Amino acid sequence: MATPGYDYDRDIPAGFYDEIHQCKAGVRFFWHDLKFRAVAKRLDGVGKVLDVGCGPGTFIGNYLGGVECLGIDFSASQIDYANRRYGTAEHRFSTQMLASLGERFDAITMIELLEHLPPADARRLLAEARGLLSPQGRLVVTTPNYRSLWPLIEWGVNRVSRVSYEQQHINKYWRGRLAADLAQAGYAKVEVGTAVGLAPFAAVFGRGPAQWLDAVERSVGHLGCGNLLVAVARP
Repeated sequence: MATPGYDYDRDIPAGFYDEIHQCKAGVRFFWHDLKFRAVAKRLDGVGKVLDVGCGPGTFIGNYLGGVECLGIDFSASQIDYANRRYGTAEHRFSTQMLASLGERFDAITMIELLEHLPPADARRLLAEARGLLSPQGRLVVTTPNYRSLWPLIEWGVNRVSRVSYEQQHINKYWRGRLAADLAQAGYAKVEVGTAVGLAPFAAVFGRGPAQWLDAVERSVGHLGCGNLLVAVARP
């Protein structure tokens, strides 16, 4: 499943987002770091994780040490990169499709994936994932919150970054719509919150200001209008 008419292998170099993460500084690093930390926090105690749309393996390789993981992505070049950089006995990466997996997982993650899919494909993917969860498993999803400052941020990124979202982001979510799609996919218990406010932009002044602002924003729950939606759903 992918964005119709968009060539990810051509337009996003293998390892592009992982190289941003390796910088360990700057607005883009803090954005991804806070996003990944928000997801990892919701995986406490899980024994086996499937990351759907894993890209270059950054999340698994840097935030899920000691956890058995499988990352899948349709892009062979991104999976090749992930295996070279992060592949281990407990961290596997593959171009397998969801329907071909013969395993059950304690948790499944979809990080910045649903917005790239037509709505019907996104709902179908959510339903397929539910069938791979253990009875007490959980699905953790992040996607941009289009009832926040995200549309303005996206507009700016499209004009300064090597990678534009204009063709990629075809499925726009807000809290109620994401909850509805998860319910329609058969999940019995759904919680949708938000994460990542303005803290990454404070990184232009250094790591300290970004961490301080993030702590303040998290203490007030981003006032419910963080730039990313974070959903936890159980079968």
